[in-house]
Amino acid sequence: MKKENKGRKFEDKAQKTINSGGLWHQATDLQMSDFCIECKFTDKKSFSITTNILEKLWNQALDASKEPLLEIGIRRNDKEIFKIQALVTIEKLRK
Repeated sequence: MKKENKGRKFEDKAQKTINSGGLWHQATDLQMSDFCIECKFTDKKSFSITTNILEKLWNQALDASKEPLLEIGIRRNDKEIFKIQALVTIEKLRK
């Protein structure tokens, strides 16, 4: 299966899980009334969360006045995936 198809399949499953199909597509992968959601999926053993992914999600959520939510799927085996959902925030460092 092509990489795009695997990611799309994960987005579709996330959409049904999060809001029973009540989401629409925009700049981020998924949106609902309170969240902009970026979905990432891999068949590999790991996935790197980069500042590029976080900045893109943060800025799109800010523009839409929504909370940024990152959802990651990592295949465990042929029948299961690990699913991680994380609310993205920015905190100021103390000096």
